Amino acid sequence: MESSKAYAVMDYVPGKTLNELAYRNPNVLEENKIRIAFQLGMHTAFSYVFGLKDGYQSNYIFDPDKKTITRVDNERFLHVPEDPENTLDDNHPYTQAIAACELENLKYMPSFRRKEALDHILKAFNAGFIEKYGEIKNKKETLIRLIGESRADTFRVRPDVDAKRYQAETEGIVDTVGYLIDQDPLMVLKRLYKAKTEVKK
Repeated sequence: MESSKAYAVMDYVPGKTLNELAYRNPNVLEENKIRIAFQLGMHTAFSYVFGLKDGYQSNYIFDPDKKTITRVDNERFLHVPEDPENTLDDNHPYTQAIAACELENLKYMPSFRRKEALDHILKAFNAGFIEKYGEIKNKKETLIRLIGESRADTFRVRPDVDAKRYQAETEGIVDTVGYLIDQDPLMVLKRLYKAKTEVKK
């Protein structure tokens, strides 16, 4: 039921999912491949830092008029790792989970498998990732505060949750997000690419 509601909402968002475009209007993806790749890079940085899972092609909608991507189905937010100090290690499940879906989206551009187009697409993706990560770093204090406020709002509508346990979870999430923000974006990007190859094996 919840899934069908999500798709009903998506019908009102301008544009089509990357999945729909790949099968019905691949020319739209091809014409906008650099812009799309750049924005996917930005979303990937956000997903990695804030534990936003399931960034598959069916959860990204591209509006060809405004040339913008919208991410939908965001309920898996702040699903951060318990061991953030290890996310840059080989075979880490958190980094693999982010890479497996986010990097997979690039292949929906028809020319992705051509060497000359691949280099341009990856360059745009990398640029978007680094730009967004830098923005997140610059706004670290504000974003950390917003996490606390968001968690507090959620707690107010869940009176059945143990207050001390919830507060401890919130503190753990805040600490983890802070740690991920402080990581080197280039190292994270390199690890994500390697994690994608690990998942494919």
